Amino acid sequence: MPKEAAIIGIGNTKAGSALSETREKSEIAFSAINAATKMANISIHDVNVTFFCTVDAFEGTNRLDRIMNSFGQSSHIPVVMVNTGGTGGASGFKEAYHYVTAGFCDIAMVYGASTAGGVVDAQQILNTAAPPLFEKPFGIGALQMAAFYATRYMHEYGATEEDFALVAAKNHKAAMKNPYAHIRKGFSFEEVLASPMIGWPLRRYEICPVSSGASAIILASEEKAKELSDTPVWIRAVGSTTDTFQSGYRDYIGFKQLRTLSEKLYHATGIKNPRKEIDVVELFNPFSPFELWEYEALGFCGEGKGSQLVREGITDIDGELPVNMSGGTLCTNAGISASLNRIGDVALQLMGKFEGIQVRSPKIGLAHAWGGNLGQFNCIAILARQ
Repeated sequence: MPKEAAIIGIGNTKAGSALSETREKSEIAFSAINAATKMANISIHDVNVTFFCTVDAFEGTNRLDRIMNSFGQSSHIPVVMVNTGGTGGASGFKEAYHYVTAGFCDIAMVYGASTAGGVVDAQQILNTAAPPLFEKPFGIGALQMAAFYATRYMHEYGATEEDFALVAAKNHKAAMKNPYAHIRKGFSFEEVLASPMIGWPLRRYEICPVSSGASAIILASEEKAKELSDTPVWIRAVGSTTDTFQSGYRDYIGFKQLRTLSEKLYHATGIKNPRKEIDVVELFNPFSPFELWEYEALGFCGEGKGSQLVREGITDIDGELPVNMSGGTLCTNAGISASLNRIGDVALQLMGKFEGIQVRSPKIGLAHAWGGNLGQFNCIAILARQ
């Protein structure tokens, strides 16, 4: 019979610009891991296995060697490398959960860090996420993927640039109070709309930065969690989907794979009305319109109705369903850390330890990660306080 598993430690580093990062990668790793093990009331030597989440093309061949000791290699702790693009941190978390619940270990650590600082031009690597037919003549990258979806969404449902700006302003306002966020300017709705157009209909303040930072999470078996932590967060379900990176068949309307995944996890956890039963959410939103499609795919509202949630304040701190009170990926996108942050930030909210913007007494939370070409990878974790 599968065992229970819980999160007992979370460690984050303050994010900054990847272009001006001066910290050594080993220093960033040590800072995140030290904070996570301290919260979990353990030392690195107590960890049974570490999951190092990576995008190979960004890391360089020697990156892991430079931070091995931070993973406990001096204590002969095995390291498992996981790579599923932007969802790498969440995928590593899922594998750590499987190790613990299968009884392979009592304590597992997941580590994800920034990635883009390891290469001269990250855009050239990002372009390879698109099929060569698109990549070679057009230079299709992450921004263009988002613009495809945004323009189709506007055409189908009448969404406006103002709708996207409202989402961005909500996230920027939240990030102001998150001490670990990269962009903490608190840009207003008016400032977002006045920011330069980068790729219609997306403006500068609706697009994530290239951040540097790291995150670590400690998972424990039921027995160890109860022994070590007064505020364990129980993992009720974790799941992922993988689609082809080919783009020709897509209609650019909604995140269908995410909808299928969410329905399966809701069924597994007995959630019948996610908008009413879930108390706090962290979504992977490197571009502000993503939130609207994710609201819909996750069953928080009907198709084309995502903007209503923001306009009515439902996803704000005092709303019915607070979303991205960290500022989300829109304000801090430290590579693989961004997907692990989604899980860690929900766990901190459920523990009542989210520094900055704490949601009032949440009991159930959902974290989502997205990666690859046009949602090639999706991962969801449903967490509970009890």
